[in-house]
Amino acid sequence: GVDRDRGETVGIFGDFDADGLTASVIFRTALAALGVKNMVYIPHKVDEGHGLSQRAVDTFANTGIHLIVTLDCGMMNHTEIEQALARGIETIIIDHHHVPEVLPKALAIINPKLPNEAYPFRDLCGAGTSFKVATALYQRFLPDKVQELKWLLDVAAIGTVADVMPLIGENRTIVKYGLLVLAKTRRVGLQELVTVGRIPMNESLPPTARLIAFHIAPRINAASRMAHGKLAHDLLMESDRVKARGLALELEAYNVARQKQSQSVTELVLQLAEAKYRDKKFIFAAGPEYPLGIVGLVAGRVAHETGKPTCILQTEGETSRGSFRSIPGLNIIGILEQCGDMLEKFGGHDQAAGMTIRNDRLESFYERFNGLVETALTGIVTEPELTIDLNLHSHDVSLELSRSLGELQPFGEGNPEPVFALESVRLAGVRTVGKDSQHWKLSVERPDGLTPLDVVGWSLVKVYPGLAPGMRLDLAGVIAENAWNGRSSVQMVLKDLRTLQ
Repeated sequence: GVDRDRGETVGIFGDFDADGLTASVIFRTALAALGVKNMVYIPHKVDEGHGLSQRAVDTFANTGIHLIVTLDCGMMNHTEIEQALARGIETIIIDHHHVPEVLPKALAIINPKLPNEAYPFRDLCGAGTSFKVATALYQRFLPDKVQELKWLLDVAAIGTVADVMPLIGENRTIVKYGLLVLAKTRRVGLQELVTVGRIPMNESLPPTARLIAFHIAPRINAASRMAHGKLAHDLLMESDRVKARGLALELEAYNVARQKQSQSVTELVLQLAEAKYRDKKFIFAAGPEYPLGIVGLVAGRVAHETGKPTCILQTEGETSRGSFRSIPGLNIIGILEQCGDMLEKFGGHDQAAGMTIRNDRLESFYERFNGLVETALTGIVTEPELTIDLNLHSHDVSLELSRSLGELQPFGEGNPEPVFALESVRLAGVRTVGKDSQHWKLSVERPDGLTPLDVVGWSLVKVYPGLAPGMRLDLAGVIAENAWNGRSSVQMVLKDLRTLQ
């Protein structure tokens, strides 16, 4: 353990992604409130990879630390935890990843997925689990300050959404209230990130889970992808506004570079997919031209675009390493386990995984893996499906409906926004908007003298060309409130449409 009164220091080892960083920020904030000294070690994504390393253990040992706490990692670090023990350092694991059959020799393991765990909610992320531990520490040692914990919910929500956790059960509560805290966050670093990144969030435009997923999480993750995760950690911890502005500007520049790089690499892999893997079930790209920081991101985009599981590896010297992204219904880690003998290292979840392989085994690995994917997908339809929750009449669509649907928020993973269908409606108005005229702005006739209903189709002009007034259509989409110049109206945001003759 650690003796606070003797001024001993706890070593915090946090993963480099948004969940690991927010988990570390939560835990460090709690320790500071308790008056416990702590130092943090965030590994470098490319040089060190996920999980506790010998290098980190050495750093902690040389600083005279006797207790390491791992956040959002540690379940697979049996060797490193024993190396630490040999040097007189104990480890506490706070994690939510897959539980191996043999547990590491840690002083304590806090993980909602442990088989004998009585806690009723298993889908907490690293930040969520860290928040629960912080809560327990406050209840035990700072009972009169428990209400201050709510100020940690903004970062807990960021970790939960960034790690694509289902927004049900306790995660829904964390994210729902975390978004309220985010709207008035006390973290100078987050305030500056919003300002510098021109993130669309203010008093009249409260943040949503989607805003975290598309604007905040990618910026936090840009640190580890393009430079070092420590930069984003420092931004979240910073209390000096001038320093925070500098860090936010640096992060914004990395995010812009990350967007450009991932766009060009995605195009490269999509061309390869078309040229080489058209008749195959699995897309596989390995070469020095794929930067390790973004291979997971690109693999996810390609898998989404093609409906095929995708693996992208960066080749360096004798080996290649990188990331897998799967498609719904295909457990990728299960298939990787059947190829374990060909790999130097692998790990992950059923939808996302990572691996290292010797270059002389790349071709034989592809053959085996592709065969296993083909077998696994036999009889499974991999075409993307749009599930419609309810058929509506156009006269049912109103601002009241939109606002009552808002009670179901936050929408996201595990709690998708309800999709409605309007059948056989007639187009009244048709125009295109956007700098490349890429978006449809439509209106459909409604009965009983009601004003036409506005329908927008973002980036759908290419997908559904040639719409004209008078056409009959079936529409599917979500009902949204459109606030413009202080006035609110209801609109449908299109997901799909079908023209009727």
